[in-house]
Amino acid sequence: MSAFTKQAVEEWVDKQMPDFLNDLITITNIRSVAEIDSNIAPYGQGCIDVLNKMLEIGQSYGFNTRNYDNYVGCIELNDLKDDIGIWAHLDVVHEGEGWVYPPYQAQIKDNYVIGRGCQDNKSSAIVGLYTLRFLKEFNIPVTHNVKLFCGTCEEQGMYDLDYFTKHYPCPVLSLVPDSGFPVCCGERGSFNGEFISDKEFSDEIIDFYTSNSIYMVPEKATIVLKKSDTMLEKIKTLPENVEIDINGNVTLTVTGASKNAFMPRGSIDALLILLTELHNHDILSAHDDAIFSLCREINATYDGTALNVNCTDDISGPLVLTCVIAKNEDRHLKATFVSKFPISKNDTDFEGIVTNVCKGRGYSFKVTRYGKANYFDPDHPVVGKLTAIYNDYMGLDTKPFVMSGGTYARKLPNAFAFGTGMSLKRPPEGLFLPGHGDYHQPDEAISITRMRNALVIYILSFLEIA
Repeated sequence: MSAFTKQAVEEWVDKQMPDFLNDLITITNIRSVAEIDSNIAPYGQGCIDVLNKMLEIGQSYGFNTRNYDNYVGCIELNDLKDDIGIWAHLDVVHEGEGWVYPPYQAQIKDNYVIGRGCQDNKSSAIVGLYTLRFLKEFNIPVTHNVKLFCGTCEEQGMYDLDYFTKHYPCPVLSLVPDSGFPVCCGERGSFNGEFISDKEFSDEIIDFYTSNSIYMVPEKATIVLKKSDTMLEKIKTLPENVEIDINGNVTLTVTGASKNAFMPRGSIDALLILLTELHNHDILSAHDDAIFSLCREINATYDGTALNVNCTDDISGPLVLTCVIAKNEDRHLKATFVSKFPISKNDTDFEGIVTNVCKGRGYSFKVTRYGKANYFDPDHPVVGKLTAIYNDYMGLDTKPFVMSGGTYARKLPNAFAFGTGMSLKRPPEGLFLPGHGDYHQPDEAISITRMRNALVIYILSFLEIA
């Protein structure tokens, strides 16, 4: 049992917050979108730069560090044999469009840090670092070597962890601060793919595209059509939510309000709206409408029915599947979907089922990401300890949970996600536009209160389990 009171930990954390925020802003300002096919191995110069900067910050506080071939970096507390790992990732999703605040010039406004990756997941790396700083500064007696691991390809398939687990030993226990509190004991499986139409668009379609990042419901969808007297007459029937721009061509645009693609209900899905209005008002030829039909049907339900993969279980609920990106590529429709499937469905042949559906509908198909579901025993003693620490500090009575999000926990032995998300009051009105301000969204942000509380909780937790 630790001799440190909650008040003592809070006082130390509050004293460190200026340095904490400075370190967070330093790494947030480095654009680190993982590039799988980069000629700068393994994932591009940005990911190398942010990893080296993070290790440099760790060294400045007196820690030993290690760079595992630019895939993963490590900052460690000591040299004891058995490790407990804290796993964060320094890569970010593409910034996309529509930002009010600059994505890589992080700023503090109204108690929020704003910048791409500050919430997902660079702040968690800094939480891990300052947990180590506390243990080091007060020379806390521990029975494990506490290590902070920082990956560089979490958002693009976790290939960094595939490499690490193949070549290096893993900790005896790993915590991943990339979910909500308390303990996430289960993660639904991931099944993402892309399909391309066998047939080309007719000459009526000049261009088509959505504007958003891969894990978000489409926020904007645009189609450019050949101008003709017939087309000009057809578009008169479209509702006001379809913006019409007539120049040399006819451009139709829908702007919606995005949400995370694994929680799509309640969003204003620009892709679904545009394709539905085009279909309902007979704007397109039967040929072109058929090419778009699968995208439209997928996002009409978000449950995989259109691809014949809808399923559910009692532990984790129904499959969620969202078409997130669709565009014209060499006169063919290319569309990308992301999905999360129930924990009990690891043995389902999703690839075979979807391949057959696509073939029958006139599309080629390939899997772009697959990850099995992960489950950690919610009755494990450490889960009980960490849940109790969180509940005691926050004055809550929460339970371990299952989520759709995928974290490094699915790639590691004896691992689960723990924080840093928590229920706090909403941002001040006017700080963010609708569909902005959360992870993966434009104007990604994180509450300073959340980071402060998360650091206190992590320190209290490691005083118990380290």
